[in-house]
Amino acid sequence: MDIAPIQSQRPLAQTGATAAAPAAGFADLLGRALGQLQAISDNADAKVNALAAGQDVELHDVMLAVETESLAISLATQLRNKAVEAYQEVFRMQI
Repeated sequence: MDIAPIQSQRPLAQTGATAAAPAAGFADLLGRALGQLQAISDNADAKVNALAAGQDVELHDVMLAVETESLAISLATQLRNKAVEAYQEVFRMQI
């Protein structure tokens, strides 16, 4: 009983896709996230200052901006806490 070797019917074709650009690193991602957080904070500050100066600003817009800022800062704080916990866990690992 002879067993024939496995042979490819045809060579694998290239998909035609070019090499993708390298994914953004963690530092880039963190920088963009902090930039977005700063923009949210600046927006809320501008609305609060406009309301305090007596400009025509809707109170609900100000409250939404302040609450959005509060939620964004809470999220950033929780992410920081989780990152610190993960670092400490890796640091405690024994090799």
